[in-house]
Amino acid sequence: MAFIVKEQDRLFVVPELTNSQHAQIREGQRGISKKQVMLAYQYGRVIHSRRAVYHVIGNKEIKKYGDIEPELKNMNGVQLVMSANGTVLTAFKNKDLRKVRPYKHSHKHLH
Repeated sequence: MAFIVKEQDRLFVVPELTNSQHAQIREGQRGISKKQVMLAYQYGRVIHSRRAVYHVIGNKEIKKYGDIEPELKNMNGVQLVMSANGTVLTAFKNKDLRKVRPYKHSHKHLH
């Protein structure tokens, strides 16, 4: 199922992005619109951490892409947690990006 955003008379389709049921609930609770999810996916910094892919909108992305997409200026701290296949697992707002960084110590064995 494609990710579809309708804004006024324009229709945006992102076929490689899907939303989980949990993500839909959390986006509604946290006031994150479908368009903001789409913008975070398109313009967000990609961080691979803790077996997930994060798409993060921070000050760097706002400075770089803010003139192209003015709505990014209101999205500081929006973060998407995605699976490897492109499903949005959850979305939240947190301006502290230190929690997203990969662990600096060696990997633990998983058995």
